[in-house]
Amino acid sequence: MDSREEKHLNTALQISNFKAALNGFEKLIERTAAQKRDERAGLFVQKEDMIDYEKFYAAVQELFGPEVKNHDVKCFYRKLCNNPDVPTDWCEIFGYYSSEDESLVSHMDEENLVFLVSRKQRVVISGSRRRDVIKCIVKIPQLDLLIAASQRGLITVFNNQMRIQASTSVTDTSWITGCDYLSQLKRIVATTERTIIVWDYKAQGSSQENYFVIKPMDHCLLCVCVVPLSDQLCRDDILLGDDGGFVNKFTVHSDDFGLKQAKTKKKQQNQVLDSKDFQSVKRKLHNDWVMKIRYISTLNCFGSCSLDSVHSLVLESLKRLEDNSPVREFSMPRGANTFCYCVKANVIVTGGDDKVLRLWHPNINTKPVGKLVGHMFSITEIVTNEKDQLVISLSSAKVFRVWDIQTLSLLQVFHDSQGGPGDMQIYSMIYDSNHGMLVAGSTVIDMYPLTKMVQDTKQVPHTHEREINVMLYNKCFHQVLTICSESIIKVWELETGLHIYQILDPHGFNVELTSGAIDESGLIFATGAYNGTVKIWDFGSGQEVKVLPEGKDWKEDEHWIKRLFFLKAQEKHQYLLLALERSGKVKMMQGKEDNICLTVIWELPDVVPVLQDGNHIVRLRTSTKDRSIPFPDVALIVEKTFSQHVNNPAVGIEVNCIDLLQVEGYNMIVAGTQNGVIILWNFVTSTVKELYRPEDCFTVNPDLDPKRFRINDILFLFRTAECARRSSQDSVCSSSQCDSSKGPQSSKGSKQSIHDSEGKGEQTDVTVGDQPGDKRHVGDTSVAETQPPVLVTAHEDGHLRLWSIEGKLLKDMLPFTKHSAISLTSLYIDSCTRILLASNVEGHVILCSIGSFLNPPHDEKKFKQLLAWRAHSLEILQAIYVEDKQVVLTASVDGSVRIWHALNGHYCGYFGQRRSFDLSQKSDFILPCDVNEYPIEIKEESKFTENKQKYEYPLVFDRQKWTKMSSMSLLFKRTPAKPFKVEHDFKFFKSLFSPKIRRHAVEGFMAENREAGVIFGSLPIYRVPSPTSLRFLPLIGSEVLKESDGIPGKKKGNHVQYEKGQRRKSLKKNFVPQINLASFFFPAIPK
Repeated sequence: MDSREEKHLNTALQISNFKAALNGFEKLIERTAAQKRDERAGLFVQKEDMIDYEKFYAAVQELFGPEVKNHDVKCFYRKLCNNPDVPTDWCEIFGYYSSEDESLVSHMDEENLVFLVSRKQRVVISGSRRRDVIKCIVKIPQLDLLIAASQRGLITVFNNQMRIQASTSVTDTSWITGCDYLSQLKRIVATTERTIIVWDYKAQGSSQENYFVIKPMDHCLLCVCVVPLSDQLCRDDILLGDDGGFVNKFTVHSDDFGLKQAKTKKKQQNQVLDSKDFQSVKRKLHNDWVMKIRYISTLNCFGSCSLDSVHSLVLESLKRLEDNSPVREFSMPRGANTFCYCVKANVIVTGGDDKVLRLWHPNINTKPVGKLVGHMFSITEIVTNEKDQLVISLSSAKVFRVWDIQTLSLLQVFHDSQGGPGDMQIYSMIYDSNHGMLVAGSTVIDMYPLTKMVQDTKQVPHTHEREINVMLYNKCFHQVLTICSESIIKVWELETGLHIYQILDPHGFNVELTSGAIDESGLIFATGAYNGTVKIWDFGSGQEVKVLPEGKDWKEDEHWIKRLFFLKAQEKHQYLLLALERSGKVKMMQGKEDNICLTVIWELPDVVPVLQDGNHIVRLRTSTKDRSIPFPDVALIVEKTFSQHVNNPAVGIEVNCIDLLQVEGYNMIVAGTQNGVIILWNFVTSTVKELYRPEDCFTVNPDLDPKRFRINDILFLFRTAECARRSSQDSVCSSSQCDSSKGPQSSKGSKQSIHDSEGKGEQTDVTVGDQPGDKRHVGDTSVAETQPPVLVTAHEDGHLRLWSIEGKLLKDMLPFTKHSAISLTSLYIDSCTRILLASNVEGHVILCSIGSFLNPPHDEKKFKQLLAWRAHSLEILQAIYVEDKQVVLTASVDGSVRIWHALNGHYCGYFGQRRSFDLSQKSDFILPCDVNEYPIEIKEESKFTENKQKYEYPLVFDRQKWTKMSSMSLLFKRTPAKPFKVEHDFKFFKSLFSPKIRRHAVEGFMAENREAGVIFGSLPIYRVPSPTSLRFLPLIGSEVLKESDGIPGKKKGNHVQYEKGQRRKSLKKNFVPQINLASFFFPAIPK
């Protein structure tokens, strides 16, 4: 009894203590929120008792104990700082809350697994009659148009933005029952209860509302569909279902409408055609109303369903309508209201008043292969999503059910909750595969987007809370490691985007990580921080292995780690790291098995002051005391004492980036400085050489950016002997396929990979398939030996430059993007040095082919940019090309890591999204919500087509404008017309057709002027022959006359300049009224 009372007292005490802690927590939030409000209003005064994060965290720990996690408190504090008035709950301090306030995240649950109902869009058709309903909706995928026909006669055509493109109102006493699109006649057909309507929606002006009426009909028409006849021109077959159980086939020709309209002198509003003049056949297939009729091109047959319980579904070819042969019939209780066919699963899905979805094999009509039960009311519509293998069914109670056709499982249930009980039901439903939308028509048109489409196009990609500092790719494990400025390490699976694990505050609380590297084996990785500490981690488990602690006398930011490299260790269980600090120092760290700490064992001497004194080559004194390290101990051999330069603080001379090469007789380190100097350390020849120094790089110009010379990244381009032999063999194997691979590549992408079209006799880089072994490089067959390395630098001025190790500039390239020169931020190359990837501060990714360029003599034309696209709206810090998957990973300061197809720049997704990645080539093209630029694909015209002029917008002669200009009064205008008037008056040509809107990636062509840009570089150029000189005809509106006219002038270049008085006098002199100038200038106009 005593133990129970004691337990009860302890529980009561805990509850009272917790209530007291909650009261204290509420007061803490009130104080913090009040302080943040004052800070925003500018009224806050710095006090000793001000609450920062450390005090807030300490107070929370004092209230709730040490069980509260640091990152949960940090997320709560950040939320309070961003919005002091936001409602809070004490559960959030323990991590039971979502850090995002977006409504989209709160709706991401099982109920919205397929369609995001909360993002439903509604379109109200203006001009529709009261109590009118959408009876039929048809999607035209090839034109990306949507046709909606209302019950009371309003037919509307919507474009891809759901804006009305054309509409007409059918003035018929009977109601519309269905509609479809005539693909050959380019018109819309609709059926009323007694007539057939054919409407030319492309007509202009008042004639747009005109249509043809075909009548009379024997029975009441209930449904219609068009048979796509690709082999028949100017002819369409229309299938009709009526209330007598008949299936009718009407054949219409273009002559039935076009010629009759041409013969009539007056344009009538509507033309009535006799149905007996058309070729038609019909056959009774059902004993009740025909509810739905469709033509299935894959099966080469039509299907019709009825309320008949015996002849519920008929599936047969069109030839059976012309005879009395038996047909394939499917029977089901109470008939079928609707049906659809799934191509991939090869099943027909039917639904009717018995509330059961039945799955039928097209060739087995005795028994269904599956049943889907769940609807409580009659099934009225069924559609399929072929790409995701989904079936969407609709009942008369406006309840939608989404099924997986492969597993026969129910994925989602939702209903149209808007509207009262007296509102009409949903009569029509389609799935728009072009935009990933489910479209339903009742009194309005409702569109339900796919959840993944909203994630891809409307939700801001979000991988980390803060900007990304480091992104690494583990080739062995196929995993991606990301680090943000908040010092959270996350590891992701590449193929699926699954989050594997994360490490919080790896270098201690509030210590920002600035660099990282992964070992070649993929088993360990290293991280460096702004305070100079370095740690080595086990990649599989995320456990700490080695650490370089912070020095006692280190100043803040003095040893900021900017770059890390793993070096090959000579001994087992030994780690070697090369680090670049923010101050420009390069040092090596060693970790041994018996010591948990890393030690600095080697440091590169500072050579910048010596080179600044005028020495372009400095000798090194080397000593190899420790043979276990890859670099010898070096010291500078200075022949004379160099003067101490006093550098301007505005000019940075520190090393900004480095790269190393240790392979096949080369042992070098290259460095790029803040002021654009390239320094090469060659440990084989024991020299340090200044390869390049820009002019005026040590002087300060207040009008120019002091960082304009900065080198942001530098890389060695070196192809090993194995890669060279593979490239040589692939060039021989693929030489027979060169012709087939030189065709222009569509911006939508194909299975053929990054390929480069060049002229005959030149080299081509081709990559086919998805595996690294399938990559093919076309190069010189004689080049199989190892070539000297090449350097590539990414500059602040936006230029990409390639150098030889002797310092010779091989290529200076300004990447071809939609905008002007943009600062480059990072570089990346593949394992065989075929693909070069660059990124810039505006979020663009530039992909270049360099395989052929590396072979001597390094022809500039062989360095080719293949693709450029905008991946982020902000600066990209790192871009990585994954060869085996042929994708590109990009990390930006916007906090997201995104994945793209390398073949065409198409968006795949981002790390952190709820659904898995689909890295296969997709037909639909989407962009993230913060990017609205299409990829730019660079092509080159072959020698066979470069001489042919391509007129994208042809011009035709406008005789009407020419006739207006034939008046002789224009020749004798006393005051010459102004230039812009002359240009307008003498416009004798009109465009043959209007410019087309690009629906694919913008294609740029390599030209001599690379700086012209995409827009001006791709404009068509028309060659107009110069007219013969008219001796007695003045040039109206021009101040330039030929010297042959005898008028003196000052010639400057190719132009002749005249004085004002002489110009007016010369114009009067050349007006000769006695001479008929019309015969010289204007040709004879036939009457």
